[in-house]
Amino acid sequence: MPPPIAEAAVEDLTRSHRELLRLVDSLSEKDWERPVPYGEWTVKDLVAHVTGDMSPGWAGLILAGVLTPQFIVEMGKGYDARTANAANVEERKRWTREDLRQMLFEAHDAMIDAALRLVESHLPVLEYVVPMGPEYELKVSDFLWRGWHDRQHADDIARALGTEWAPKELTFAPELERKMRWVVLSQDTFLRALYSVADDAWEEQALSDGWTYHDVAAHVSSNEVRLQTRLRSALGEASPQELATVNDIEAWNETTVTERRGRSVRQIANEFEAGRFGTMQVLSRFTGETLGNAVKRGDGSTVPAAEFVKLLSRHTSVHAGQLVPAGRARRVG
Repeated sequence: MPPPIAEAAVEDLTRSHRELLRLVDSLSEKDWERPVPYGEWTVKDLVAHVTGDMSPGWAGLILAGVLTPQFIVEMGKGYDARTANAANVEERKRWTREDLRQMLFEAHDAMIDAALRLVESHLPVLEYVVPMGPEYELKVSDFLWRGWHDRQHADDIARALGTEWAPKELTFAPELERKMRWVVLSQDTFLRALYSVADDAWEEQALSDGWTYHDVAAHVSSNEVRLQTRLRSALGEASPQELATVNDIEAWNETTVTERRGRSVRQIANEFEAGRFGTMQVLSRFTGETLGNAVKRGDGSTVPAAEFVKLLSRHTSVHAGQLVPAGRARRVG
């Protein structure tokens, strides 16, 4: 008999997948070709991505007996989601909409089968720690909960249907390109944490200062504007008034978080993704020379712009980690 957490993860995934399929079935031929904000994919590309690799996933690795702490560490080294995702979507460009719909229908079958074949002897493996970023860790058991991915991309499709978007290709200075992996990774892992939060957990206290889990998410979504202002200060584009506003940290946090109370997960995610794209637009304007320019921080100190890129990724990761206790897997676990 599978552990209760595996059964709950399958139920969550099945429900989220059913909603995604219902949305995909409602798409018109024209809808499939709509660009998805805030990237370069169309809805068709996104559906190709969501089908995944049709594998048993982490549950399959557990059953195969290969998922060890060392395997987890090695698996994470050098992994760049941008490369993997782009290759997967490009391979499926030639598939028809009908092919993709059928593949999407079957996408999680192997994963669900593997999860339901887990037994009590696998419980120690489910406790292994998986580093996701600075101050952000998951357990292997969290990876049984794949429903977040379908929920996230269902919202992406809904956003594409309601937003006119023209794809914009961004390029970065070679000195910065090496750091962009962490910018993208922190974005992806924050969205993973966001879409993993249990519906009934949002208004629970998350931090000792009284912030709820919703407040933490609202802070991250609103913070991209502040990051852009700091980066623009290194380019000589931020006015003293703009810097004074973002440097009044307590007032900024209180105002921006309060304004966002009551917003839905989709609204929080939409603001964050739009804001992160805006941050990347600013980063794309830096050259090898200007990456050495000073970014002015809230405490009056300065750091080179290249170093600030690492700090902004860390900030996103830390707050993503603060959402983990509210995750659906943790509620069952």
